[in-house]
Amino acid sequence: MTTITTKAMAKVAVVATGLAMATSMLSLAPIAHAATSCSFTTDLTVGATGAAVTCLQQSLIANGYSIPAGATGYFGMQTKAAVAAWQAASGVSPAVGYFGPISRAAFTLGNTAGGATGGTSTVPGCLPGYAFSPATGQSCAAGSVSGLTGLGRLTNISSLGDVSSDLDEGDATTAVMGVSADATGGDVAIQRVDAEFTIASSGGSSNLNKYVSDVSLWLGSTKLASMDPALGDKDGRAWTYRFSGLSNAIIKSGATGNIYVKVTPVESIGADEDGDTITVDLDANSVRAVGGDGISDTYVADDTISGQTFTVSSSDAGTLTITAANDNPTASQVTTASTSTNGVKLLSFNMKAKNTNAVVTDVVASFGTSDDNLNDVISTVYLNKGSTVLKSKTLSTGTYGTITFSDVNQTISKDSTENYTITADLKGQTAALYVDGTTIVASTTTTGWDVSDVNGATVTPSAAAVGNTMTLTGQGISVALNGTPSSTLITAADPATTNSEDVRQFTIPFKVTAGDDDIYVSGATGTGEIAYATTTTSTGSSTDQGTANLSVGDTVSGDLVGSYYKVLAGTTRNFTLNVTYTATDDGYTGLQLSSINYGTGTGMGQTYSSNLNTFKTPDVYMSYTN
Repeated sequence: MTTITTKAMAKVAVVATGLAMATSMLSLAPIAHAATSCSFTTDLTVGATGAAVTCLQQSLIANGYSIPAGATGYFGMQTKAAVAAWQAASGVSPAVGYFGPISRAAFTLGNTAGGATGGTSTVPGCLPGYAFSPATGQSCAAGSVSGLTGLGRLTNISSLGDVSSDLDEGDATTAVMGVSADATGGDVAIQRVDAEFTIASSGGSSNLNKYVSDVSLWLGSTKLASMDPALGDKDGRAWTYRFSGLSNAIIKSGATGNIYVKVTPVESIGADEDGDTITVDLDANSVRAVGGDGISDTYVADDTISGQTFTVSSSDAGTLTITAANDNPTASQVTTASTSTNGVKLLSFNMKAKNTNAVVTDVVASFGTSDDNLNDVISTVYLNKGSTVLKSKTLSTGTYGTITFSDVNQTISKDSTENYTITADLKGQTAALYVDGTTIVASTTTTGWDVSDVNGATVTPSAAAVGNTMTLTGQGISVALNGTPSSTLITAADPATTNSEDVRQFTIPFKVTAGDDDIYVSGATGTGEIAYATTTTSTGSSTDQGTANLSVGDTVSGDLVGSYYKVLAGTTRNFTLNVTYTATDDGYTGLQLSSINYGTGTGMGQTYSSNLNTFKTPDVYMSYTN
């Protein structure tokens, strides 16, 4: 999660792109850039004048910092506010708007608080170590986004309708503004988004933090940044929030990204604020993004994205929020046997009560399979709380069905969260029942439950907790992490030496379980064997650079000589993937295990990749000097 500080609202000049859209659509509007080389030999503060002030103003304006009067050459209060906003975003302290030695160094020198690049930028005019291009006024850091492909731009951007307008106090974080954007011509990285909240004049507070406790920005299901609502820029009853310094904000070429502004309602809404209408807008130039060519553009035409409103109201009625838990199993293979396989976790979910305690009498779950009949595959399903089995049920015929766990009698205390799991005993895999590769999935429902609040009123679950598809195999393998993926610095780059780089070893421990047959895991690394990739947080791109080896943590009789490891039928064996990676540029790098080649003989031929998205190390910053 990225926590950001507020900046002044950008009011930058735009150049018409000629792209006509409906009034509810966004359109392209590249920023105007400064064209003067900046040279700062003295400190600048309120009252200063001259070419250095003009150049500073041009660069700030070109990079989205508001100076409504323009580049006048006079350092006034508007310029002071823009400098302070840049200092806050760049880590220059104190961020008070005085452009002194620290700010001058950060503005022009690389690898400092100014966020400049240490190497060669793709922005025209950027030399190594420059924070802003003297040719364009553009941020050199914008051109250093590595791994973006093509000349990507945002197109076909429009309002999303899947947002909520009626919120209650104590509700979970909820989307109140949404836009979709297509990445056309290449990958696009979202750099900043400005969102404006306007509180209706109805007698309630003009402070947004009286209505919500958090304002956040999301790309799909990924949280990019959040802000304390008290730290926005206030203008009467309007509040502006700038989300910048974003990571994990890449829309891949040809894909559509859904950008959401979300809020978390306060736990208790005041009587004067109860039901007040709040409007969320995206004003002109409120979205900035960069393509692989390093050119950073602003988006949103003069027609704002507006009209998306919401209210926060008091609520005396109890609610029950259902969500998938953090340990909800990912889609994966499950190793079965010719006899039964017991205790397979299909779903993990949380129940949270709000406003009052919730009494849960009946829980309803649904099941599906690719087989003709659920009861060919599953003998018994269980609702559990921790290690305690609350109820068990058998399934009927058909590929889909629901069951009710009756009289579970669970009381969820107000504002507390309780975790539950659904597990299953699987029947033995035989041709007469179900074949290798049969799938099963479990989810909760939103209907049929028996839940009441302390007043006896009926409570309907907020949503269903959806499980993931489990693929059953008796001839294959299942794979799970066997520890925490990590990395260790072996050699650090020497800043005083050219072509010096960080060297790290990335480590992913995992375990492989065989089904009814002995299987062999390829000990070699590379395409079609044990496949892995180095990854970066900023781009999501991958390569197979580095030197790798696969080791085993135990000894099994019958290991083949060479690069194949044997896992005996019905047993589990521990493996560790080690990759030594040498940096080729500055940036964040991690390791992702992407597939495992295996077989019942040394011919291999089968690939396991179903649940490996979590088999990755944290990204770490690696340095390279040239």
